[in-house]
Amino acid sequence: MRRALADRLQHDTVAGCGPENLVITAGANHAFATALATLVDPGDDVVLPAPYFTNHFMQVQASGAIAIEAPLADQKTYDVTWDDVARALTPRTRAVVLCNPSNPTGAAITRANGERIVRELASRGIWVISDETYMHFVYGEAHWSAASVSDWRRNVVVIGTFSKSFAMMGWRVGFVLADRDVCEQATKIQDAMIICAPTISQIAAEAAVNEDWDYARGFHAELRRRRQRLVDRLADMPRLKWAPVTAGFFAFVRVNGCADSHALAIRLLEEAHVVTIPGASFGRSGEGCLRLSYGSVSAGDLDVAVERLATYFV
Repeated sequence: MRRALADRLQHDTVAGCGPENLVITAGANHAFATALATLVDPGDDVVLPAPYFTNHFMQVQASGAIAIEAPLADQKTYDVTWDDVARALTPRTRAVVLCNPSNPTGAAITRANGERIVRELASRGIWVISDETYMHFVYGEAHWSAASVSDWRRNVVVIGTFSKSFAMMGWRVGFVLADRDVCEQATKIQDAMIICAPTISQIAAEAAVNEDWDYARGFHAELRRRRQRLVDRLADMPRLKWAPVTAGFFAFVRVNGCADSHALAIRLLEEAHVVTIPGASFGRSGEGCLRLSYGSVSAGDLDVAVERLATYFV
C-alpha cells in the first residue's frame, strides 16, 4: 500500500517520495497525533492559523504542547499568509499546523503563500504539519501540497486520509508523509499506540489507490451545484455574509450581530431544526460565524434547510 500511495502522490503533488516516506495510520486524527508525538515535546508552542480544525487544537493540548491561535487577517477569503503565521511565532515555536484545504472555511492555501510559509519556517528550524484531508476537493485548480516544495523533507509532514476522498470513514485508514528519519521514529510511536492500522483497511485502501484515485472528482459537479445554491440563497439573507471559497464542502458564514455562535446554533437546532456548527468551536476568531456543511446533504434537503434559515433570519 505504501508503494502504491507513494507512486500516486508523486505523480500528483509531491516532489519525490517512496514507501520509506510513508506511515499508514488509523485515520488522519491518529496520523496527526503520531506526528505531534514524534516532533513536539510538552511545553513547546504549536501555532494554529485560525479558524482552525477543532481536533488539531485538542490534540495539541493533549500532547502537553501549547496551542497558539493565529487569527487570519483576511476574515473574508480566509487566505493563510506568512504574515499571519509570523505574528504568532515565539522562541518556543516547534511547529505550525496548516489545514489545507481548511476545515472549517473550505479555503485552499495558494502556492505562493504556501511556499513562502514552508521556506520561512524551514530557515527557522520549525516544522510544518500540513493536514491535507480535503486534497481531492479543490475545484477549478490543482491542489497545492506542502510536500510539493523541492526540499520539503527538511521540515514538512503531511497528514492524509481515505475517509473523505474515498468515503472510507469507518475503515479508519490514513497516512503520515515525511522524511525517512521522521517516519522511522513515527513508526515507533505508532507501535506503542496501536501497532498498525487495520490490515483489512489497508487492503481496501490499496485497492482504492490503484483502481480509482480520482473517485472524489466524480462528485465535484454536484458539490459545485450545492455551493452555488447556497450562494444564491444566502445572498437573500442580509444578516448572513459568505464569500465562496475554492475547496472543501463548507460555508463559514458570518452572522451580523452574533456575539454567541454556540447559543445561536442551539436556537437554530431547536427552533428552525437546522444543524450548524458554532464558529467559536474553531477558535476565538471564529466567533460570530456558523459552519454549514453541504457535503452529504441531498439537493432537496439543502433546499429545505436554506428555506428554514431564510425564515429564521427574516
